[in-house]
Amino acid sequence: MGLRTRLALFFVAITVVPLLVAVLVLQWQLGARLTGLAERELAGARTAAELAVATVRARAGDLATALSRDAGPILAAGAARRADARLARIAGEAVPERAAIVGLGPAAGRVLAARRSPPAEGATPADAAAVARAVVAGTTVPGLLLEVREVRGGARDAPAEVLGWVVAGVWTDAELLEQVPVPGGVALIDGTRVLAARGAPAAAVPAVAAPAPGGVATLRVGEQTVTATTAPLAPGAGADGPVLLIWQPADPGVALPVLALAVLAPSVLLAGLLGWILAGSVVAPVRRAAGVARAVAAGDLDHRVEPTGGREVAELAVALNTMSDELAARLAELERSRDEARQSLARLGRTLSSSLDLDRTLAVVVETAIQTLAADRGLLRLYTPERDALYVKVGRGVGRNVPRLAVGEGVAGAVARVGTPVRLPDPGAPTPAPGEPVGAAQLAVPMIGRGRVIGVLSLLRDDGDRPFTQDDLDTVRSFAAQASVAIENVLLHQEAQRLSVTDPLTGLWNFRYFQLQADRELESAARFERPLSLVIADLDHFKTVNDEFGHQVGDEVLITVARRIQAATRVPDVVARYGGEEFVVLLPGTDLEGAVATAERIRAAVSGAAVAVEVDAALPGLAVTCSLGVATHPQHGTTVARLLRSADGAMYAAKARGRNRVVEAQRRPDDDDVRRRPSLEADPA
Repeated sequence: MGLRTRLALFFVAITVVPLLVAVLVLQWQLGARLTGLAERELAGARTAAELAVATVRARAGDLATALSRDAGPILAAGAARRADARLARIAGEAVPERAAIVGLGPAAGRVLAARRSPPAEGATPADAAAVARAVVAGTTVPGLLLEVREVRGGARDAPAEVLGWVVAGVWTDAELLEQVPVPGGVALIDGTRVLAARGAPAAAVPAVAAPAPGGVATLRVGEQTVTATTAPLAPGAGADGPVLLIWQPADPGVALPVLALAVLAPSVLLAGLLGWILAGSVVAPVRRAAGVARAVAAGDLDHRVEPTGGREVAELAVALNTMSDELAARLAELERSRDEARQSLARLGRTLSSSLDLDRTLAVVVETAIQTLAADRGLLRLYTPERDALYVKVGRGVGRNVPRLAVGEGVAGAVARVGTPVRLPDPGAPTPAPGEPVGAAQLAVPMIGRGRVIGVLSLLRDDGDRPFTQDDLDTVRSFAAQASVAIENVLLHQEAQRLSVTDPLTGLWNFRYFQLQADRELESAARFERPLSLVIADLDHFKTVNDEFGHQVGDEVLITVARRIQAATRVPDVVARYGGEEFVVLLPGTDLEGAVATAERIRAAVSGAAVAVEVDAALPGLAVTCSLGVATHPQHGTTVARLLRSADGAMYAAKARGRNRVVEAQRRPDDDDVRRRPSLEADPA
């Protein structure tokens, strides 16, 4: 259902409901007025009926009064003939017209004379004797309205006494009802019996439901609904004696459905038409606003709504225009942010794809993450070689004295241990460690390479009103995953470089790296006239170790000797495996005396303790010695090859002199010299 239809129906509702209430009130008032009018009409009919009955009774009373005159002597003498003659003369002609029954009798209750006419059909007949008994007893006679006159007389000086009575009565039958002038219906009711009725069959009149005298009630007389009242036949008789039930048809007035249809139908049609017109004036600007909203949703932010119509519609138009302006501003801001993110990611991609410099790569990762997420500070922690702690490799805005964190310590340590990101503030997040950089909002994301955590990237905001969102966390997680791959590639490249210049067994530099470093140091020594020496060490009788105990034991001996030689040298010195059981040490800035001292220190370190064999616990420790030759630039050569020949010759001289000793080179070999091995023994090893 559309808005216009709903508004029209609403207008119809607010119009029809008051009209319906007005119709109900009108119906109630109309009913009250009709009821009052009916009661007044019934009151008039009751008064007319009471007056008609009183007239009938008055005629009967006048007749009884006329009969009572001069009746005293007749009653005193008890002369029946005279009484009958009296009735014949006075009441003979008046019996059916003025009274239905007349009688005359003494006080003892006898009847001297009586005249009566038969009652109408359905009335209860009463004889003269019953009337006489009722007169003496002071009771009523069913079916009769009686007017009784006492006759008194006696001596002149004596008090008057009751000599007898004279009575005139009227039958309570249909003939009596004919004398009651009422516009509607009338019935004679005696208790629960309907004696006679006019205007409806007597059987259709509900005697039991008749109202009390003077009351008004709505009854059902046959098939007709009437408004009825009652009036007593005898004054003061109340509801005990015969009463007149007077009714007239109840005025139904206007039925509520008819009245509602007559009033509401045109009102509904008119209200619906007006509501439809008014709703159209409201819906039209709303439709225009909806069109603009659809255009904005489609991306066209140039549409505007004219603020026309009512105040509320104008406010809606202004709100839509403001929303369009805000969306345009937000869209422009998002486009700028997108461009900045594209530039940052492009710079990161170029760096990650082209650079094999770990420090530069990590710096670009941190700076790009800070710029992309509009963070204030950031840092990247990597594992120590022992993988028991995290140290700051790159930091921006966090200072220089940031302590290391043990795995599981603080926010970054917990992220490294669990491998899941953390977004602060969060009640369930780990507590920052002392000295760990914190902010009002923080993201800590693990850097994962080859299935394990290699570091933790942390971003911080100092403004608590700008917390990191779930979208920010998803972005930095994706970013960290890509950066982790690039970092892992750099680490793999560095590892490959390291393996290309190191000996896989002993971990020392190989001879290729030694040559590169030796050429560089020799050039520097010649340019700046600084001393440069080298030492060649060869294990004594090493072939015997391999032959007797196997190559695995020989490898353990070589590894142990390599560690001892490296421990006996300085950091700037270059220790390399020359080949087999031979080692060479390059000593930058060291003269011949210092080189001899270093060689003695190496010899003592190698032979100072037996080598424990782990591959065969049953073997005792092996005693190992070495022979060393020392050569110095420029005394023993001006090229690396000449220095190697000189040191090599000195080493063989040390073997020839008994092994486990240091011998310095004695002369400067020429370019065409060849390496000579002493012939003092068959096996110089």
